[in-house]
Amino acid sequence: MRDHYLWLEEVHGKKALDWVQNESRESVKRLLSWTDFSEVTNQVKKSLDSKDKIPYVRFIDDGYVYNLWTDEVHLQGLFRRAKIEEFEKPQCQWDILLDLDLESKNDNEKWVFHSFTISPNKKRAMVALSPGGTDADIVREFCLETKKFLEEGFICGLSKGQVAWHTQDELFVMREFGLDSVTSCGYPRTMRSWIRGRELSSAPVIYEIPKEESFLFVSADHYSTSKRITIHRLIDFYTEEVFEFKNQTIGKLNLPLKFEDFGSSENKYFLKIQVDWKNEDGKDFFSGDVIAYDFRDKKVNLVYRPKERVSVFQGSVSAGGLYLIIDRDVKSELLFLRQKNFDWIEEKIELPKNGSLDFLVSSSQNDDFYIAYDSFNKPVSYYHGLQSSLPKLIKSQQSFFNHESIQVEQAFVSSPDGARIPYFIVHKKGLPYNAKNPTILYGYGGFKISIKPHFNDALGIAWLEKGGVYVLANIRGGGEYGPEWHQSAIKANRKRTYQDFFAVAEDLFAKKITSPRHLGAKGRSNGGLLMGVCYTLRPDLFSAIDCGVPLLDMHRYHKLLAGHSWIAEYGNPDDEQDGEYIRNLSPYHRLDSTIKNYPAMYLNTSTKDDRVHPAHARKFAAKLKEFGFLYYYFENIEGGHAGAANTSELANNLTYSYAFFWKHLV
Repeated sequence: MRDHYLWLEEVHGKKALDWVQNESRESVKRLLSWTDFSEVTNQVKKSLDSKDKIPYVRFIDDGYVYNLWTDEVHLQGLFRRAKIEEFEKPQCQWDILLDLDLESKNDNEKWVFHSFTISPNKKRAMVALSPGGTDADIVREFCLETKKFLEEGFICGLSKGQVAWHTQDELFVMREFGLDSVTSCGYPRTMRSWIRGRELSSAPVIYEIPKEESFLFVSADHYSTSKRITIHRLIDFYTEEVFEFKNQTIGKLNLPLKFEDFGSSENKYFLKIQVDWKNEDGKDFFSGDVIAYDFRDKKVNLVYRPKERVSVFQGSVSAGGLYLIIDRDVKSELLFLRQKNFDWIEEKIELPKNGSLDFLVSSSQNDDFYIAYDSFNKPVSYYHGLQSSLPKLIKSQQSFFNHESIQVEQAFVSSPDGARIPYFIVHKKGLPYNAKNPTILYGYGGFKISIKPHFNDALGIAWLEKGGVYVLANIRGGGEYGPEWHQSAIKANRKRTYQDFFAVAEDLFAKKITSPRHLGAKGRSNGGLLMGVCYTLRPDLFSAIDCGVPLLDMHRYHKLLAGHSWIAEYGNPDDEQDGEYIRNLSPYHRLDSTIKNYPAMYLNTSTKDDRVHPAHARKFAAKLKEFGFLYYYFENIEGGHAGAANTSELANNLTYSYAFFWKHLV
């Protein structure tokens, strides 16, 4: 079938950008007509810029905690640090390292923070900044003593990829060096050694992967008396080999090919495996297990095995062991695992229940950790703990709506194949179930990602307090119940993701919480594909659909930006058998001009999204316009895949979404 809208794939083409600006302008004008738009935007921005919000610890290093802070003055942010004992004071005195707003003004570029990697001697750092929120970034050497970028230091131009410290005067560089240096996914495929004072272009290749594979990266862990360099070769999005680089030699670690990395201590490497595996000693390990590889004797031991309806969400290494956030029916607990002889002893750490634990950070230098707890109706509480004592509450987040008036219920529904699907229902207490409540059903269902209950001021301000219902569906394809929950819904089995979502919608009708006239759906990225499927397969269930930074052209997704790396999730459209399901499912190609009951559609993306190509949303909107269907289209110039480059843009983007739903669900 001929595609009349291929010209919209020219991201910065004049014709395409003229179309984008006209469509966005007209749609924003319609959304601004919502009576509460200005008031809600201002309240949402106030919450985003609050000086009372939690200053999350990004990482701990040498007795300091590091934080990125944004508020109404610092839109792009301040990167800063404080001593641990200072951080816990009510009025912490921060040491400002980098003012991103000042750098943006000086460079006439909207810099978005990516990373800050400290050198082995703790005097320098490599800072990665993105122009406008793209995945690609520039990397420059920064002096921690003068708090300035080094004019004669290491500098890498705009590229995807990373750098890692080998020594104080040598970097491992994974960047683009021309078209032959990147994979078919657009990521660097070579690891080079760059020595200070030499030209980057002449840096020798240490390791490389074939062009048809996904990407490679390096982990460099520097301890007080030693260091460890591991090279990670991503054959596809989920298949990985790990090599240790030591004494100028590269040795492969005997590990399963599919796993999630939890980090290393000086002697051990911790990971959650994604497949059943028998190691060379004949030991059986099972998908979802957490294991430890010992660099000294090359042995693997079981650290933790989750029980039924339990999954491991996150792990963080400390000096004495491993912290694990586990989710039991999508509600979190924290465990500490320490080794005693050949066994790992499990200890549960007391924290609030029936909500989500997240942002777990610990240090390999001691057993300190930081962790956040929240839920739909409980603002964030931030804790500092040691393995040997109860965690101490150190920060609490202010609420910008009456969260105590909100009730949360978890329900379960059977999908057509009998799978038990959990979902959360959130609304004001005392709300009558009369089938007329405006309701937003949110879903993702992909890439092993767990979507958990979190406190959200914008949701409370713009939706819940005004009488709306919010529903979070924990559908298959995500990671809520471990690797099997994800793997049961990839490629040809992807229909399970969509059947789960539709089953939740129909259960809401059966409970009389809402009805198709008042039900909306929302999803982003892979969740945007879900929205496209809702629109084309079950338009009878919804009256409005918010489709953010989506994949929609599933015939060409693998040829656009990073799309090739997702073949392991969706299948290859060019493969006759493997790609048949995803080709037939493609929302862009399933649009039918003769169908009259399509819901209203709000498509939104970013010109600077260099992960999911904005043409997915552009072309879908153009076809909706051609067929005369009801749609809105907004494309933010900045923001990358996140859709916004600062809190002002984010406040507007959030309010556009709620304005759309209020206009079409009541």
